[in-house]
Amino acid sequence: MIRWRVLRVPLWLGLATALDASGIAEAQEPRQAHTPRAGVRAVRTSAPPTIDGRLADESWALAEPVGDLTQIDPDEGQPATERTEIRILFDDDALYVGAKMFDTEPGLVSRRLSKRDEEADADRISIYLDPMHDHLTGAVFRVSAAGVQRDQILYNDTWNDQTWDAVWDAAVSADEQGWSAELRIPLSQLRFAAADRQMWGVNVERFIRRKNETDWLELVPKKENGTASRMAHLTGIDGVRPTRHLELLPYTAARTELIQPAGAGNPFNDGSRAFASAGLDLKWGVTSNLTLDGTFNPDFGQVEVDPAVINLSAFETFFEEKRPFFLEGSQIFGSFGVGGANNYWGFNSSDPNLYYSRRIGRAPQLGAPGDFTDPPTATTILGATKLTGKTRSGWSIALLEAITAREQARVASPAFDGRVTVEPLSNYLVMRLKRDGRRAGVGALATGVSRRLDTPALEAGLASQAFVLGLDGYYFLGDGLNWVIAGKIATSRLSGSPAAITRAQRAPQRYFQRPDAPHVSFDPARTSLGGVSGRVNLNRNSGLWTVNAALWGVGPGFESNDLGFLGSGDRAGAHSVFFWRNVTPGRVLRQRSWWAAKYWTWNYNRDLQADGVQANVFLQFLNYWTTGVNLNVRRDVQDDRLTRGGPSALLPAGRNWGVFFNSDSRKWVSVNSFANYFWNDEDSWGSNAGVSINLKPSSKLTISSGPNFGNSRTTAQYIRSVADPTAIETFGGRHVFGTIDQKQLTLTTRVSVVFTRRHSLQIFAQPLLAAGDYGDFKELAAPRTYDFLRYDRPGSSLAYDTATRTYTADPDRSGPAPPFTFGDPDFNLKSLKLNAVFRWELKPGSAFYAVWTRQQQDVSHPGDFSPGRDTRALFAAQGDDVFLVKMAYWIGR
Repeated sequence: MIRWRVLRVPLWLGLATALDASGIAEAQEPRQAHTPRAGVRAVRTSAPPTIDGRLADESWALAEPVGDLTQIDPDEGQPATERTEIRILFDDDALYVGAKMFDTEPGLVSRRLSKRDEEADADRISIYLDPMHDHLTGAVFRVSAAGVQRDQILYNDTWNDQTWDAVWDAAVSADEQGWSAELRIPLSQLRFAAADRQMWGVNVERFIRRKNETDWLELVPKKENGTASRMAHLTGIDGVRPTRHLELLPYTAARTELIQPAGAGNPFNDGSRAFASAGLDLKWGVTSNLTLDGTFNPDFGQVEVDPAVINLSAFETFFEEKRPFFLEGSQIFGSFGVGGANNYWGFNSSDPNLYYSRRIGRAPQLGAPGDFTDPPTATTILGATKLTGKTRSGWSIALLEAITAREQARVASPAFDGRVTVEPLSNYLVMRLKRDGRRAGVGALATGVSRRLDTPALEAGLASQAFVLGLDGYYFLGDGLNWVIAGKIATSRLSGSPAAITRAQRAPQRYFQRPDAPHVSFDPARTSLGGVSGRVNLNRNSGLWTVNAALWGVGPGFESNDLGFLGSGDRAGAHSVFFWRNVTPGRVLRQRSWWAAKYWTWNYNRDLQADGVQANVFLQFLNYWTTGVNLNVRRDVQDDRLTRGGPSALLPAGRNWGVFFNSDSRKWVSVNSFANYFWNDEDSWGSNAGVSINLKPSSKLTISSGPNFGNSRTTAQYIRSVADPTAIETFGGRHVFGTIDQKQLTLTTRVSVVFTRRHSLQIFAQPLLAAGDYGDFKELAAPRTYDFLRYDRPGSSLAYDTATRTYTADPDRSGPAPPFTFGDPDFNLKSLKLNAVFRWELKPGSAFYAVWTRQQQDVSHPGDFSPGRDTRALFAAQGDDVFLVKMAYWIGR
């Protein structure tokens, strides 16, 4: 049963309000000693300007303009080549920014359109604000010369989260002097402390596209570090108080699915289905710094489809989150363990993600046996709430809770006709708390999943409860605060029936059944599982050379996959990286850099699982073309996952190299290309190359398309394991492998048509052709080796039944080993994914969507790759179409 009461909003609000009241409204001491070069003073206005981009209102004359921007590109430290003037006004409701971008060649100002929240390939102006004046967080409001808006959140000083979507307004205009912009930023969209006299951080960035020039009001040299901590002071905003705002976003949606029947006589699919829904999202300012987001009967469908992939490993594929409710504010959860340092490197790292939002609303986890089944494609989210903000005492808070429904699949077969439960009623909880200071920071993250398991199948298939608790922190060394030590530690506990915990023990993340792993043990009677993970990093944050080093470990019993993402447990590792760069333009190069790294990975039995060195060189030419080379060399190590629960095997030494080349992306046609090659000491190899052509035939149309071709041979691709007491050398099991020759061709195409800054159409198409041809079937001969016994050798036999596409292997023919079978693993997948999204922004915060998604595939001719034939088969295949319309209307101020 679910052990806690769901959606405990009063408890959350009480805790958050208590923390918010525990501090005073004093600004935190800046992380870096920094004296701003510039200062900006805002002026109160009783007559708010009309946001039309013209700067014609009399109120603008009240504010003193600031300018004198400095280049960071192309000539760092030099005055900007074009003049800029910034004025700031405010009243009790909003902050107003007026920007005049003078230009000696106004006809050459780039006004290329783009979709909202995409980086505009045009001239643009950006306003950076640090309303809390904590020198660690902030917000960015950007508008292009075409009037396209973009916003993002700043955190950890230099990091940004582009998923934040504030409601604000902007307008632009052009004249013979250049172009101008007016911005209205409601104070309800900003978090700031209550004080009679405010001091915020502010910075201004201007980009002049034709010159590739970037200018800053408060310049941070490239060899130094800082964004939120290196702003100018914004004063004069006196007498304003943060308000408890309320925003409502009701929505309505309709969806039609045209689905091809899965087989003749399918009672669940007549070819079409229709759905309609309505719901409400709300945002409430609980206090001046804390915001509660709630959603009722939410529409959590993705507008953009996931790409098609071929995954032959035992581990799941990680897909990015695309649902707005979970994206907004995600940087607070995602900042666990990454405070202080401005970069974190990883080499063969199994660093777990404690919170992976796509677990909420995932596809049902249990199957439904039957001749015909109709399982839900996703779990229904009944409701969700999220509380985020920063208290006056400097504590950042994020809490998220969601309830997902009990899901059933319809089943029809001669033995059973009815419904089968495939996902239980579940409660998900995530809590994040952290405090950042000048020299140190601390934090905690906790997640919990509780499920109502009221059928034997649910009890056997899923854990009843899963909890993770983590602590993180960082500490800056020395007076310059350039070196930082950061670390985190987490513990997990999984509870459930013996059958459910058995599944967890035998999962690919741990394989407790390994016969030659004395540090773990498989216990079928176990009803709980626990473990610890941790990581410590040392980083030099700024300078022309930097250093990063790490030591990390994920215990064998650690599990975060119920609400997080864990690739592999039972791993520990270390690495060190030295990075050097030169950002001073020379006769040929504008900038260059290189880095070199050494890395190791072990399991908890101290068996080396990875041991290699890697190096990279990056060059940018004066014409903004770039190229680079990457090299990686690794030695022989053990691989305790190759047999997927069997004994460890040797992983042969290997090498790989990669190169890339990109032309100047500002041009109307540009090219991105790459090539990689890998080989090892046992005749495995792989190559991959791709090119993408980017076209900008007009200011409203962008096209990107290009092929990606991969060709590889893997001499030991796992197929299956068979228990056999006569296989004494391999601990009573036979582990079957084959050599696979694999080819894959994709042509990813994106088309963006921006009719106006509020109307856009995006099209995504990805045809995929992939085939794998298996042969040379064999089994591992002895543990800790790369030696195999082939079934075509004298004394063994291998037969193939073409009718059932099944192999029968007899390891010793007339000997005591029993024969066994395995299916023909050859495959040929032809897939097409097409997604078209029309977006109409009715007003700030309100939008209408019309979406068409088509997916089709064909699996004929397994093992045989023929691009021409396979392309014809793909486009002749039947497909599924989904049509969606959605309308969301923002109510607020």
